[in-house]
Amino acid sequence: MAITSVVLHYFQIENYPATTGLGEHLNLFLKDSGIEMKYIRHTHAEWPEIKEDLTKNKKVLHPTMPFVEVNGKYFNKTAPTMRYLSKQLGKYEGANDEESYQLDVVSDIVRDQFGSLFPLFFSKEEEKLQEHFEKDIKKYLAAYERIYAQNGGPYILGEKDYPHIAKFIQAVNQRPNLSGYFASLKN
Repeated sequence: MAITSVVLHYFQIENYPATTGLGEHLNLFLKDSGIEMKYIRHTHAEWPEIKEDLTKNKKVLHPTMPFVEVNGKYFNKTAPTMRYLSKQLGKYEGANDEESYQLDVVSDIVRDQFGSLFPLFFSKEEEKLQEHFEKDIKKYLAAYERIYAQNGGPYILGEKDYPHIAKFIQAVNQRPNLSGYFASLKN
């Protein structure tokens, strides 16, 4: 299937940069793939009406943000949408079932990490944030480090404690379809 029309929908999160939340996973995926898209950011006040439309018209199985319109069809849930688009594009997938499984494991780890962070998303309590960093973030960084080290993958952060993650981040920042986007966020 040729992908000719894509619209990404996600929340506009007040006082946070555009690179916040699960919508950003899809935004980066679509940008990196070279697919031209429209990105619509919705307020939380708009969500009940949008959710009712998605439900009433059976556009998705379970209405959540983010969601993507692809050639007039609706897809939501970040990881399954990325898997679907990967198959349609013929890239970003594993070469066999074992590699696909590994990608699914990493996807679940990312989702778990995001879930651990969500209760603190709007917190300004330094003690709770520090506790989360010590308890959860370090645990996930160690998991990512082990995963990226298995194949000597690229990394990006340049942190001494997590060289493979740093290599990965550096590689993502240098992707041709993402580097301009990341540069625009610094302004």
